[in-house]
Amino acid sequence: ALKATCRDFGMGNDGNEYKVITQVFLYKFRNDKFGYEAKKISLKLKESESWEKSYSAMSDKEVDDLFDLLSPDVLRLRPEHLVSSLWNQQKKGDFDLIFDNTMIDIADKNAAIFSTQTSNNTKIPLFEPLTPNVTDVAQRAPFARALIDKLVKFSFEEAFSKSYDFFATVFEYLIKDYNTAGGGKY
Repeated sequence: ALKATCRDFGMGNDGNEYKVITQVFLYKFRNDKFGYEAKKISLKLKESESWEKSYSAMSDKEVDDLFDLLSPDVLRLRPEHLVSSLWNQQKKGDFDLIFDNTMIDIADKNAAIFSTQTSNNTKIPLFEPLTPNVTDVAQRAPFARALIDKLVKFSFEEAFSKSYDFFATVFEYLIKDYNTAGGGKY
């Protein structure tokens, strides 16, 4: 579905498509991992009909206290960073900017743990703006909406309890797909 969305917005089988899919996939993966881990810590979130709504209603102190209890390998997401929060903002103007700024904010707030460095010690953030990969500026907001629509309909949470490394399987699929489409040069 993510590949189809990229294709529909002019990125079929190019390097930008791969970048968009891997970052959006990772964003959703980390969003759901955060929820899974937060519900293990907070009974309030676990027992809630919608953990996202309950989390969004928490005070800044409650959020910070939750962050203190999370494992260091769990991305820290503020309520405004959640997929559900973005989904609820889709009708706002300049949704592409809201989407990209959210990705940048997540990367900035988690840079100490979730970034890589080049050999010259330049930090490469976890996420970067994705909508500029759509050439037609007028299509960037619809593109971001289409991505969020795909993400909100799926959950990884069941996989976390099974300790299955599905991310590696998806990565291998993408590499194989792009390598075939690119004539073996990816």
